[in-house]
Amino acid sequence: MIIMILLVGLMIAAGGSSLKNNVYATDELQAVEMNEASAFEDDFADESPPRNEIYRAEVLELVEQGEKEVAGVSAPYHLLRLKLLDDELQQQEIILEHGGLPVVELEEYQPGEQVFLSFQESLASLDLNEVILNRQAVISNRARDKQLLILLFIFMLLVVLVNGFKGFRSLLSLAFSFLVIFFLALPALLKGYDPSLVVALLAIFIIPPTFYITHGLKKKTHVAVVATLISLVVSSLLAVTLVNNLHLSGLATEEAAFLSFEQQEVINVQGLLLAGIILGLLGTLDDITVTQAGLTFSLKKNKPSLKFKPLFTEAMVIGQDHINSMVNTLVLVYTGASLPLLLLFINNPHPLGFVLSQEIVVEEIVRIFVSSVGLILAAPLTTFLASAAANWDQIKSKVEIR
Repeated sequence: MIIMILLVGLMIAAGGSSLKNNVYATDELQAVEMNEASAFEDDFADESPPRNEIYRAEVLELVEQGEKEVAGVSAPYHLLRLKLLDDELQQQEIILEHGGLPVVELEEYQPGEQVFLSFQESLASLDLNEVILNRQAVISNRARDKQLLILLFIFMLLVVLVNGFKGFRSLLSLAFSFLVIFFLALPALLKGYDPSLVVALLAIFIIPPTFYITHGLKKKTHVAVVATLISLVVSSLLAVTLVNNLHLSGLATEEAAFLSFEQQEVINVQGLLLAGIILGLLGTLDDITVTQAGLTFSLKKNKPSLKFKPLFTEAMVIGQDHINSMVNTLVLVYTGASLPLLLLFINNPHPLGFVLSQEIVVEEIVRIFVSSVGLILAAPLTTFLASAAANWDQIKSKVEIR
């Protein structure tokens, strides 16, 4: 409980410090922005952005294909017959102009495929017996939700088949984590609560329940929970220090910039960056703390004569291998996720220092560094606590004798 309280306190302090540094520097700008925003709202108060209508449809056939000239450029087009699958439309069939715009390659759709249509105009205002033009509706993307459900089912089946009842418990803990994230954490972020504080509370709500649901009420689980919380506190302080000292704004990605524009003065984007780093670290700490604690107790069970120091040393031999593999895995995972970005930098004509100083690059480096440091600290810390817990009776007797 002390560790939990400390975690919350540290996150509040970090979030408060970050906000304090920004408030005084932006007071004058906010006054100007409020005046400009008020004038803008007065001019456009009667206008509201159009809301696209999204409908699921099935491709029935390719009616026609060809090319037409658009702005002096040849543009391929397809006329597709589709069936709207919404119940309220009673499976109405339409013909849609797909393409007809200057593009490198027109995406093709086969009969039987399901897609999502985005209507720029209200469906009620259109004559569905006429060809729906590309300015009226477009194919937004393929419908992939059913395939994803199949993948989810295969994943759950494999987990249960391989791990049995323990696998079922791990699925329960996974479901619990998703419920907490989607129904508590994300709504809190949208309401403007400090992201660092939200993730701190998220860690408190997620770590103990998920660990105990998955691994049971055992000594190794107690040790893993404590070690994870301590490692998370240290890594969070490191993340806060790096984000502030490197002056990371959190606006490096398109998603963050768009969110900042849509949720002005509501979401602290820099705090959101910190929250993402900490949340990503939480998933990796689970693996190494539980595994290392279980290994240490297993060694003690097989060799009851092992005292604290030899038990710690023997467990750390395997723990070092675990650290090496996990750090390598982290680097490869982040590299794979940033592969398009890395390809852009290969033939970049700018100096290396300039490229490395780009915020989007620095963010990824900070993520890798914080996660790696958290793992490196978690392994010996978990082993130390597990070795002490496994030899607690001997340690206690020595203290009493003295």
